[in-house]
Amino acid sequence: MIPDMRRAAPAEVTDEMLATSGLTRRDVTIPGYLGDEITVSVIAREDHQGLGPGIYHTHGGGMVSGAAPSPASTGAPRTCGRSHILNTSSISGLIPMAGVAAYTSSKFASVGLSMALREELAGTDVGVSLLVPGAVATPINFNAGAAEAKLLGREMDAAVAEKNSALLLQGADPGRVGEQVVEAMQQKQFMVVTHREWGPFAAHVHREIERAYEEFDGRHGPDPVATAMAAGEETISS
Repeated sequence: MIPDMRRAAPAEVTDEMLATSGLTRRDVTIPGYLGDEITVSVIAREDHQGLGPGIYHTHGGGMVSGAAPSPASTGAPRTCGRSHILNTSSISGLIPMAGVAAYTSSKFASVGLSMALREELAGTDVGVSLLVPGAVATPINFNAGAAEAKLLGREMDAAVAEKNSALLLQGADPGRVGEQVVEAMQQKQFMVVTHREWGPFAAHVHREIERAYEEFDGRHGPDPVATAMAAGEETISS
């Protein structure tokens, strides 16, 4: 499906469609990966002023359909022995954080996508790794702040960006993290973390999940899907 997804034209909301709806559209162009431009359409009521609520949508498959072509995503033979998929998530893809729900949910999606890819590609020559970084000293806050300001048609609040970056810039050296990632891929390591301090937080999340299952009384009887999976059987047909 991926080649077709890449060729598919995005759905377009035309001015004619909005003419009788009391809505207006403003298109904003923001920079994307490798310099590609992304057009974002901002649709609002005609009398709307200032900030307002938005609709958030994430689809982890975008990491595949939007990625640079690779043997795994183009259907090329998986026999070269050197193919590897690396997805970058965030520590917030394992640990929910208040105040950044949209960011957290998108990172959870990237973790789920990567874990599913690992299972689907098991036994092939395509490896999968997932980078789950903590604080890395990159200008991500400034880049994100500039993109947000352009989207909203205003100047970036440099003071806020600097405040948000204060702790981040004390984080790991990005060059060293890059070396760690290459080493992990060479060793076919799946989960790549950058800071041990997050371990107790991740353990707390998993303990909560485990406790929920341990304390449940099993009132609905056994789940046939889980039983089949435990026996090593295929549970999803494709």
